[in-house]
Amino acid sequence: MPDTQRPVRLMFVDDESRILRSLALQFRKDYEVLTESDPHLALHRLEQEPIDILVSDQRMPAMNGAELLARARALQPQGIRILLTGYSDVDAAIQALNDGEIFRYLTKPWNPREMDDTIARAAELSLRQRAARAAPAGAAAGADIPHGIAILLLDGDPLVEARVLELCAVDGHHLHRARQVDEAIAILNREHVDIVISDLRLGEHATAPLLKSLAQVRPHALTIVTTPYQDTQALLALINQAQIFRYVLKPVSVKLFERALHAAVTQSRHWRARPQAVVARAAEAPRDEGERAAVNGLVGMLGRLRGRFGAPV
Repeated sequence: MPDTQRPVRLMFVDDESRILRSLALQFRKDYEVLTESDPHLALHRLEQEPIDILVSDQRMPAMNGAELLARARALQPQGIRILLTGYSDVDAAIQALNDGEIFRYLTKPWNPREMDDTIARAAELSLRQRAARAAPAGAAAGADIPHGIAILLLDGDPLVEARVLELCAVDGHHLHRARQVDEAIAILNREHVDIVISDLRLGEHATAPLLKSLAQVRPHALTIVTTPYQDTQALLALINQAQIFRYVLKPVSVKLFERALHAAVTQSRHWRARPQAVVARAAEAPRDEGERAAVNGLVGMLGRLRGRFGAPV
């Protein structure tokens, strides 16, 4: 069967057989469902056949979920990866995001409707990715894309600023800086931005609503969050609602920050050279009514950005 015609293949990995049975029962009607209780067997399957969506538990005796998702990303980078865990573990969440580039972070016990919506959105993106890969390549797609990447810095940390300035000087990237949220919005409406590097506070204001609105309007923009805060619930919301690319704790490790920055530059160049590519990113709406209203207001303020770069993909 051609790859574009086969059903979406969904694999769940969990060391508890009852959870695997429950998940298989919930999704086997609409998807081709595979289950594995051993992460090593899951990796073997990933070496043998394409897996569109991989959902992994975090705490397993043979290998933790964050490590599995990171290794899965190396084997099948086009796959969509989701971490499912019953524990509040900020280190696991950071590892799953930074190394596994997860699409969602879900908690146990899961809400069946939320899980269903998450898998449906991931499946939709996976099918669109498949169709885009099968379509004839455009002639010299991306050949005229400039080498330099546009970076917006929303962080006054001297170490962060120094590393970004150094990268821009060496590689010819374009740097924009903002000290207030209003200034950041103005830049985003005026300039093309590929990468946003942001603390969770800018001046007197939180930046999370801006990052969440940007994820809805411009899913191609990659966000690196730099922060001293280790709050699992806040990180979960940033993963699911802002689709952040990397999360770097302060005081910043130069090595980790540079690795995050270079990964973002590489991904941005890839997307700019392939404008027809489908980006496997889709922000979840904030659950808190007040925050949802704030994000929607910012989405409206970023309306010109939507118009200039097209609808989210």
